[in-house]
Amino acid sequence: LSSPADVVIGGGIAGAGKSYSLLMEPLRHVHRKDFGAVIFRRTYPEITKEGGLWSDASALYPRLGAVGKVGDLEWTFPDAQKRAGQGGRITFAHMQHEQDKESWKGAQIPLIEFDQLEMFTHDQFWYLWSRNRSTSGIRPYIRASVNPVPDDDPVGGWLRKMIDWWIGADGLAIPSRAGVIRWFLRINEALEWADSSAELVARFPGTTPQSFTFIPGTLEDNPALTTKDPGYAARLDALKSELHGAYTRW
Repeated sequence: LSSPADVVIGGGIAGAGKSYSLLMEPLRHVHRKDFGAVIFRRTYPEITKEGGLWSDASALYPRLGAVGKVGDLEWTFPDAQKRAGQGGRITFAHMQHEQDKESWKGAQIPLIEFDQLEMFTHDQFWYLWSRNRSTSGIRPYIRASVNPVPDDDPVGGWLRKMIDWWIGADGLAIPSRAGVIRWFLRINEALEWADSSAELVARFPGTTPQSFTFIPGTLEDNPALTTKDPGYAARLDALKSELHGAYTRW
């Protein structure tokens, strides 16, 4: 949550608290006039199911005076609205079908978040990336969670390739690179990478590079879960054994 990068991908083992981090991130801006965040899951049931995003938000957001409308999948913050004139809102949305991305044509979204980004297609992500705009005074940015995915996965393989610099040959995240910021340009649908913005501008004059990082998560990062459910780690290990080679370790 403290990374200054334009795009942050938080990945790793289930239970590390990635989704909860996405719920927390927009709260820093809800007092700002015209601020809006959209948190995406691939399908509607993934948002509303027991223990899903809406359930967790319902335990968190009302503590800050938020009012939820489950029919609209939207949270507003009346107290912040009184102070700002028109405070921010947090909306949940899905893109089950590829063409659903078209419904966001013309949108301006200061903060876009994807929960389990590996479930979204390459084209869905980059289309929404083009909607990451802001007139609220908040610099537009993107946050996403991701579970381990092999690079030949038919849906999420594009994302595995995108974070390749942060992942070692053994399939594990490289500790010394966790949170290290790199810079990229998307030119003719290809990504150009560099260790600094200046390096990319020198190679491609007149461009505006964006910053990117990957931060791996572990079960140890979420002691609240392991304290309340000590058996969770054992069940996760059983799942990994069941999946064998299909499970990637980062």
